[in-house]
Amino acid sequence: MENNEYKELLAEIEKLKFHNRSLLTLVALLNDDKMQEPTIHETVVTYDLSKKDLKELTKLIQKYDGNNFALEQKALKINPIFNRNNIISIVKSLVVSSLFKEKGLEILESYK
Repeated sequence: MENNEYKELLAEIEKLKFHNRSLLTLVALLNDDKMQEPTIHETVVTYDLSKKDLKELTKLIQKYDGNNFALEQKALKINPIFNRNNIISIVKSLVVSSLFKEKGLEILESYK
């Protein structure tokens, strides 16, 4: 693939990502009462997470030992988007989606 075609393809992908986030934001605004508990899919789209990033974060969640600082530092090494607030949001989504519910609730409780 020529360099120019590659750049055009990347630009199209970025447009799709933008439209996905914009559509999700619009749906959230229209259905605010239903969007208080986002699913993990909605969260992945919102934060533009790759499958690899999500897998690595879920491994950290599974190995959570009660140390929030260590969790945050290790998560930041995976992806700079994983700051404290975003981790909490993603963990909430995992709980809502019934994935790692027990560990997720433990983490959320520790942040109170």
